[in-house]
Amino acid sequence: MRLRLLDLAKDHTGSSLVEFTLVMPVLLFLALGAAQFGLLFYNYISVANAAAYGARIFAIGHGDATIYSDAESAINGAASNLSGLTITLSVNGSACTTNSQCQTDLLNARQANIANTTGTTPLQGASVTVSYACTANLIPAYLINLASICPLKSTMWQAVE
Repeated sequence: MRLRLLDLAKDHTGSSLVEFTLVMPVLLFLALGAAQFGLLFYNYISVANAAAYGARIFAIGHGDATIYSDAESAINGAASNLSGLTITLSVNGSACTTNSQCQTDLLNARQANIANTTGTTPLQGASVTVSYACTANLIPAYLINLASICPLKSTMWQAVE
């Protein structure tokens, strides 16, 4: 009986399986964490690029009667892989929510920029804020807290031309 216990204590079969079961959850969590970070970074780049593209379209659209709708469509098209974007368009800090209001504000800002021949006052600009609530999570919310990172938000400013 004593010999059998000694043989059992010296037997190492199955030890690699035990080690694997102890290490695998940690490695899986690290791999999913790296993938989650990559996904968040990709989404942020998409949001920033969409905001920059939208700001450019918005800043040069003073003659467009549907500039509000066109800028929103351009932003959604630039970030077509993301759904549920929150878009805020503003001219000189005041938000505009309709095509006519945006066009009027852009025309006024353009006229002020043209009249600013001395360059003593800052140019008037259009800004676009794009926000995205992180919806694609690889790691369950009870394991990682994304509240400090999400929503992803980017604001771009462009002088009205």
